[in-house]
Amino acid sequence: MKASFFKPRKSFSFSPHPFDIGNIIGLWHSHDDNHFLLKIYSLDEDRFADFYSYHLQYVLEKKIAKKEDFFKHVWQTVENRVRHFEMQDPFSRQHALHKSNIQKLQAFHRYLDSIDEWNARPSHLLIAEKDSVIRRQLSEIESLKLKLSELTVFEVTQKVWVDEGYLPTLIDLVLQLKELELDSGRKLLKSDHKIPYAKMISRYFSHAGKNISIETLRNYFVNKKGDVPVKGTTVPADRRLFRIVRADQDFGSVV
Repeated sequence: MKASFFKPRKSFSFSPHPFDIGNIIGLWHSHDDNHFLLKIYSLDEDRFADFYSYHLQYVLEKKIAKKEDFFKHVWQTVENRVRHFEMQDPFSRQHALHKSNIQKLQAFHRYLDSIDEWNARPSHLLIAEKDSVIRRQLSEIESLKLKLSELTVFEVTQKVWVDEGYLPTLIDLVLQLKELELDSGRKLLKSDHKIPYAKMISRYFSHAGKNISIETLRNYFVNKKGDVPVKGTTVPADRRLFRIVRADQDFGSVV
C-alpha cells in the first residue's frame, strides 16, 4: 500500500496530536485526502502554516517525498476538492456548507501560494500572479513619478549665494523673523518644530557656493533661555549686522 502523505492518528489513541488525521480507529488510506481536508475546514487561518509544516515534517522524516513533491500533492488535493464543490448543485441542501468549505480551501490555497518557492503551481496561475505584480508595480511607479514631479517644483538650479563668512548673519536674520510678533501678540511665523528653518536655508542658500549642512544649521535653531541658547551655537556679535524692526517704529542703532 502506498504510504500516505499525511500523518495519521494512531488507532485507539485517546490523546492524538490535534493535527493528526483520521478517527479513533485510525486512517483509511484511500480516504486520507478527505481526512486532511476535513482538518482544514476546522482550522483558523493562523494555524495553516503549523498544520502544513507538521505533515511536511512527517513526510520528510519517513522519506515519503521531497518538499516540492509534498507541496504539489497538497496543492492539487485542495484544487481538486474546490472543483468538486463548484460542480455541485447550487440549489442542494448542502450548498451553504459547500460554499463555506470552498472559502476555507481558497484561504488555504492562498497560504500555499505564499510558500511556493519552486513555482510548482500551474503556469497560467503563475503568469496571472506575475501580471498582477507587474500592474501593481507600474501603478506604484506612476505614483512615485507624480510625487517626484511635485517635488521638483521646489528645486532650484542655482541657490542664493551667501558671501563667505556671513552665513551666521543670514541665520541671525531668520532667527529674528522667527520671533516677530503681530499687533495681536501672535507670532508672524508659526512652526511646531525648528528644523524647517534649517531645511529652508540648506535647500535654497549656499555659503560661498558650497552646500550648507543641515546639521550645521540645526545647532543654531535650538531652545533658548532668554536670549541665550540652552545648547547649540550662538551667532557671534560681529555677525549680527542687521536688525528687523517694524516700519512704524524707530530704527535705533544696530545691535
